[in-house]
Amino acid sequence: MATSVVITWGVQVLADSGSYQSVLGTFSRVLLGFRKTGLPKMDERRKLHKQYKDLKCYGWMAALLAAGGAAAIIVCGIYIVKPVVETNSLEFKHTTCTTTGSSLTGQWIDCSCGRSCSSSFPCLRMTVTYEGSTNGNTSSSSSAVLFDTEQRLNDDGNNAQNRQCVTAPCERNSRDNQREVLRFNETYAPGKNYSCLYHPNARTKVLLKRLFTWDDMFHSMLWSSVGFVIFAFITLYIMGECKKVKDKMRSVQVAAPAVSAAQPGHFIPPSTASGLPPPPAYPGVQSGDSLPMQPPPPSQNLYDTKYSNFSQQQSGLTYS
Repeated sequence: MATSVVITWGVQVLADSGSYQSVLGTFSRVLLGFRKTGLPKMDERRKLHKQYKDLKCYGWMAALLAAGGAAAIIVCGIYIVKPVVETNSLEFKHTTCTTTGSSLTGQWIDCSCGRSCSSSFPCLRMTVTYEGSTNGNTSSSSSAVLFDTEQRLNDDGNNAQNRQCVTAPCERNSRDNQREVLRFNETYAPGKNYSCLYHPNARTKVLLKRLFTWDDMFHSMLWSSVGFVIFAFITLYIMGECKKVKDKMRSVQVAAPAVSAAQPGHFIPPSTASGLPPPPAYPGVQSGDSLPMQPPPPSQNLYDTKYSNFSQQQSGLTYS
C-alpha cells in the first residue's frame, strides 16, 4: 500500500504519494512567508548588533586615549609645572657667575635610582659671585649658592649648608655617582665664568640652567588638556550612539513564521494519476469523513492463568 501518514502538530493525516506535491507546496509557501516577513528584520537586527559592537570597540579606544590624556596632565603637572611654580624659575634673569669656592661636605645623600633600586652620591657645595640688578634697577655684586636646576633648588635650597648639593647624580653604582660629581667640580672649578640665572628678590641662590621654560610648561599642559577634552567628548558621543542603537535593537520585533491552524484528520482521496490502489475502506466511514478517536483497549491481567480450555484433574493438568 503506497500510502503515508502526515502528522501536523499531533493531527494525523493520511496521504498518498500523489498528494506530496500539495504538502510540499504548502510547506514552501510557509517558508516563503517567513522569509518575506521575518528574515529582513533578522538581518536588520544583525546589522544593528554589529554596529553596536563596533561602536563599543571605538568607545573603549576613545576612553583609553582620554585616560592617557588625563595621565599626561598629572605627569606634566608634577614634573614640569610644580618645580617651575614652587621656585618661580620663570622670574629668574640671566647673568654671569664666577665660582668662588667648591667643597665636598662629607655627606652621602641617599637617592632612588628606580624600582627596588637605591643609591647614594657625595654632596658637593658651590658658591659663586655675580652681577645682578634688583627691582630698583640698581646693579650690585652678590654672593650665592649654586644649584644646577630648579628641581635641585626646590629640593635642597632650604637645607643646611652641608646638604645644599649643587648636583644629584643617581646611578645604580655609587662610584659612578662620585665620578660624576668630581667631573662637575672640574667643569665649574673655582675661578671659571659661565652663564647662570638669579632671582631679583632672592639673590642668595642661583641656577646653572633652567630645566623647563615657559614654552615647555605651556605646551605640555595645553596639548595634554586638548587631547583629554577631545577624546572625552568622543567617548561621550559614542556612548550616546551605543544607547540609540541598543534601543533600536530592542524595538525590532522578529515575527514568528505564519502557520495555519491545525485541521481535524481526514483521509485524502488518492490521485487517479498515481496509478495506486485506493486506501482500505473502513466500515461506516466514507472517504473524506473525519475519523473518530477509538476507545482504548480493555485492560488485561497478565498474571491470570484461568483459561476456559484448561481442565484440572487429580493426575495433573490437561488441555485439549
